[in-house]
Amino acid sequence: MPSNLSLSKVFNPQAGWYQGDFHAHTNFSDGVHSPADLVDVARSEGLDFFAITDHNTIEAYAKFGEVPDILIIPGIEITLKEGHYNVFGLAGDFDWLSDVCVWPAPLSHLTGHYNTPTKLMHRAAEQGLLNSINHPLLPPWDWLDYEAALRNVHCLEIWNDPSWPDNKWANPQAVDMWTRWLNAGYRITALGGSDYHRPQPKPGEDKPAERLGLPRTWVYAEELSGAAILAGVVEHRIYVTMGPQVTFQADVNGTSYGIGADLGKVEGTIEFKATVSHQFPVQAQLIKSGDVMAQVSLKEGSGPLQYTENLTPPDSAWYRFDVLDPNRQILAVTNPIFVGPSRKPSALMYGDFIENHTKTAIGK
Repeated sequence: MPSNLSLSKVFNPQAGWYQGDFHAHTNFSDGVHSPADLVDVARSEGLDFFAITDHNTIEAYAKFGEVPDILIIPGIEITLKEGHYNVFGLAGDFDWLSDVCVWPAPLSHLTGHYNTPTKLMHRAAEQGLLNSINHPLLPPWDWLDYEAALRNVHCLEIWNDPSWPDNKWANPQAVDMWTRWLNAGYRITALGGSDYHRPQPKPGEDKPAERLGLPRTWVYAEELSGAAILAGVVEHRIYVTMGPQVTFQADVNGTSYGIGADLGKVEGTIEFKATVSHQFPVQAQLIKSGDVMAQVSLKEGSGPLQYTENLTPPDSAWYRFDVLDPNRQILAVTNPIFVGPSRKPSALMYGDFIENHTKTAIGK
């Protein structure tokens, strides 16, 4: 594997917020850019990192050459008749890869020892990899394996390719489902992914152009390396945005905690502070366990939101910061700050959170 795809290579030793994209394709599946050209696109978009997630193939890995100034996270989009999911961190040899690398045809079914998505996800998790369900509610590529065990799902792509017309409603529905997962006790990290394939629509498509890095996923990492970015994913230190940059923290007993923090069983006054930088009027909201607790309308520029309450164990709750446009479409969403004891979910399968199950086709 090329050295620039090593998870241990450090591109910047400083801790901080890094911007990237967790879902992109090359011409080794159904994208149009060569791996080297995709690197140029990422550089032009100002990204610090991006993940290659070609459908059922890792052939692009050997074609990047040396790229000293941008981090590429090796991944794969496992494309099944039941839906699509990304696996991140493929720096090495894995015993199940030969069973899923069957591009150009999407997999009609899994074979071998790991013949269901749940078994395959479990095996990947055992090997230290991260599983992320893509565009979960977007027909005809929505997730249809209702028996998939959520214990094996580390991430959910809540924001996919805003250029795709049906994502105007499918993305908010994904945010709503993730909210229900959080309320059920799951601590699954929310990601964004541009699902980038090409700079211009296909002939006959009436849609805007795609952009790598839209939405953009910001990750707080101890350094810019693949291992550190994936550690930030595991620790929920992430927000997803269509443009606005945000901060969000909780102050308790003289200590500050950032996005993704787990405060545990603490008592006393908790003060939340959030800011948003934006170029047009927005509405900022502080969400507690799915309910809006505070909101403020902000004009162009930047502005704060603050909220205070008293913590009383054994209350369990989560808090996040959302930014909406004047039409109440979400522009940015943070992963939560958690307080109180963790909850053990009683709903165990993906289908427990889906109403009106419908079968649809495959191919994005």
